[in-house]
Amino acid sequence: MDRRVRERAGVLFAAMGHPTRLRIVELLLEGERTVNEIAAALELPQSGTSQHLAVLTRAGVLAAQPRGTARLYRVRGPRIGRILALIEEFCAVHSLYGAEEEEETLHTL
Repeated sequence: MDRRVRERAGVLFAAMGHPTRLRIVELLLEGERTVNEIAAALELPQSGTSQHLAVLTRAGVLAAQPRGTARLYRVRGPRIGRILALIEEFCAVHSLYGAEEEEETLHTL
């Protein structure tokens, strides 16, 4: 992997490194939505949802398209979904689960 790709990968993983942003990406893999639809579906405040969407959009994970007075957000392409599926598979194969479970395992050693 060359330096530029490594730097872009760092930006992408940093943007998707927050559980709420991962939830947003998962939701948008089902289809494009407005900020209000995303906020309602995930039971989040609209302002916080907008901030998460801005991070994901700046990183290049999402694209936004104006539609009337709203903006429709969508995942930039199907590869993001494949990346998430690979991470899920990796965690299952290696029995890597949530941070809380890992913390408990470390304390029992």
